[in-house]
Amino acid sequence: MTIRAALRTPDVIRQAREHLSRGQLPVDLLDASIGRSWQRCLEHGLLPGTRLELPRLDSGELRLQREAHRRLIELADPLVSRAVEDLRGCQLLLATPDATVLKSYGRDFVIDQRLRIGAGINLDERRFGTNAPALALIEEAPVLVKSCEHLLFPDNPVSCVAAPLFDLDGSCLGLIDLTFEANHPRPEIFLRRVQQLTGALGQRLFMHYYQQRWVLQVHASLAELDGVSCGLVAISDTGFILAVDSQAGRWLGQAAASLTGQPVEALFGSPWPALQRQCERQSALLGLELTGGRLFGRLNPPEQWQPAEVVPVASPPPAAPRLGRQLDDLVADWPPPLAREARRAARALASGLPVLLQGDTGTGKEQLARALHASLGEQRPFVALNCAALPESLIEAELFGYGEGAFTGARKGGYGGRLVQANGGTLLLDEIGDMPLALQARLLRVLQERVVTPLGDHREVPIDCEVIAASHRDLEERVATGDFREDLFYRLAAVVVELPALNEQDGLAARIRERWEALCRAHGRDLTLDDALVERLAGYPWPGNWRELEHCLEAALVGAEPERREVGLEALSPRWQRKLSAGATATDRPPAMSVTTDSPRSCASWSACICCARSTPTAAI
Repeated sequence: MTIRAALRTPDVIRQAREHLSRGQLPVDLLDASIGRSWQRCLEHGLLPGTRLELPRLDSGELRLQREAHRRLIELADPLVSRAVEDLRGCQLLLATPDATVLKSYGRDFVIDQRLRIGAGINLDERRFGTNAPALALIEEAPVLVKSCEHLLFPDNPVSCVAAPLFDLDGSCLGLIDLTFEANHPRPEIFLRRVQQLTGALGQRLFMHYYQQRWVLQVHASLAELDGVSCGLVAISDTGFILAVDSQAGRWLGQAAASLTGQPVEALFGSPWPALQRQCERQSALLGLELTGGRLFGRLNPPEQWQPAEVVPVASPPPAAPRLGRQLDDLVADWPPPLAREARRAARALASGLPVLLQGDTGTGKEQLARALHASLGEQRPFVALNCAALPESLIEAELFGYGEGAFTGARKGGYGGRLVQANGGTLLLDEIGDMPLALQARLLRVLQERVVTPLGDHREVPIDCEVIAASHRDLEERVATGDFREDLFYRLAAVVVELPALNEQDGLAARIRERWEALCRAHGRDLTLDDALVERLAGYPWPGNWRELEHCLEAALVGAEPERREVGLEALSPRWQRKLSAGATATDRPPAMSVTTDSPRSCASWSACICCARSTPTAAI
């Protein structure tokens, strides 16, 4: 028998209450955490209709509680006060580890005629029944409690989300609760917001404690390096790791305890004094090559790093969403046919249609995917899976998730998978053309039915995410050869955007000079490129497209001697001297295709714009 995940709709909860009135606890109808809470409430003798007698601290007692938790208030008050300005119509609560409300911000909600939630009230589950603050402390995780899931209040006019805040030693400092109207169409955006708040508060706590130390930010995505999901590592002046937060442990693939005390050179692969000199006046971007993949880092000198700002929560999307600024900037210099197709793709994605990006490796497919995702206009998750980077067995586990004990080495408690992680956001299936046929069939079913069944599990988990697929292969050609399912191709290719290769573009010499100047500004160098070298660079075929050209330029810049003022062919590595000397000259290149409405695969500048979409380059260490 197939077991479906709890739907958490009013009709389902009403059915659950009917079962409860007959003396049965309908665990299968409830979210797991809600079911556990209802069970505890019953054990405490709490039932719907129970008359509550909730004590409230007097002014003197509340003052003592605030004094006892001064550190929590000083840490959280600035961020929460700013957040409430963006969350008009909502109420935010700052509470102690025993669920006593220290401060209330924004709107005051009244649950019924006798009960007003505010400072001084205690929301312990044994007195108040199922509620988000108490449940977040018990579960030690962010939670959502919808209006009708509050056991003692069947007609509750509000829903709430809450998340605990942990100190550096793992102890609970307190929690943040966010309460909002029960009829809001997308309560999950408030859950993400409270997670962002506690993440930013955790970063603020780390920064304050280690403000006199070096701080390394790490993330698998350059675009997310300054967000609240980045990891933080504190480093001593002598180059030893002092502390690692939980996010950094996740990105580095090691427990914090195993990293603490190690020399930082074990992570960087470069001498610590050289890194200090590079970063002594300003933060510097780094590329970290680790087993299993590449991470991005930013190393900050003492007192230079600042925690991420929490972005405002978005309102429900309007019927005709405005294209995001990131996409507008990206396509500003594109030829009209290409820009029009990118905007068409953004509108299609906002309407729930999938988008397919085709182009050679290094032409900027992921940058365009991120811009399309940003055009949705909300702070939604962006999850990417490279289908060519993992063996077949791992792709299946990564994409669909797995239950506990599904296979040897499976994570305790199981793993939700990328499709579930992307719920409410965007999933990028990079190099989809390399996905095995068996998995193509399963993916097609998921896209059609909008539910996913993890490996070794019988649950069907509903999913709701936008899908962008990308491939350097010609998928229509692979359909013709039988290597890609025709039905999946048409499911993914509602709008197809083709990105031109570098050797299809004209005016490349000018784009190279522009990119070189941007790299010089980013690295604080004042170097010119020799004209002859520019001609050789413009004449090279660049099979790796913009990515290969970017690495060539950046390696030449960071490797140049301090006294050098001009970079010519002789300043490059022997490998690049050999490649460029053997390559074609600019006049030998085949002529670039003209840009017409019938030929959307050529452009004089737009891939350069894709390549330059990031604000600063990453120097590989």
